[in-house]
Amino acid sequence: MCEHALNSYQRLREGNMTKAKVHLFVDNSNVKIEGGRLAFAKRHNGGLRCPKVDDTYELDWGKFLHLVKSRGDRLLAQVPVLYGSRPPPDDTVWNEIRREGFDVKLFDRNIRDKEKGVDMEMGMDVVERMFEVTPPETLVIAAGDADFKGLVDRAKRKKWNVEVWFWGNAAHDMKAAATFVELDKALDYLRKGGGVALPPAL
Repeated sequence: MCEHALNSYQRLREGNMTKAKVHLFVDNSNVKIEGGRLAFAKRHNGGLRCPKVDDTYELDWGKFLHLVKSRGDRLLAQVPVLYGSRPPPDDTVWNEIRREGFDVKLFDRNIRDKEKGVDMEMGMDVVERMFEVTPPETLVIAAGDADFKGLVDRAKRKKWNVEVWFWGNAAHDMKAAATFVELDKALDYLRKGGGVALPPAL
């Protein structure tokens, strides 16, 4: 019985060692705001995006992690990192995201209510990871801003497999720079407390 259990453990360990490893970095505000924009468009504007945002749309980050890992049955190489900004000023939202399995890095907004430091910090962390990990694995960037294109290009030059996960309105440069995974059809599945239990195929 013990030998059988040991053999099962060894097979499981060997299987995990051969699975693809994913390094996930998320621009929370970018993903959340554009998700709310799509939610408003579908509910009030015939699916056409406009400047208005559905402020009630919140993402279930646990489901997001499931989508990332289940695409090809792979593992998270390290704790995924999510970059956010205050407000919200309290820790309730961020602690909930931490419970979903993320390392959360927070930044204060400036007097114009713009994020400061998020893109730079995320970029520096990704570059640091690229130099730490050998051989190259899979990098997943959840952001649609064209400012990240240089980062994607650099990762590809270092022989990383790069995926960009974002809504359909991501910058064209980001869509073209890497494997693009569009989240639009997962909008209802990713809604926190939503009634869609089964994930869509992405």
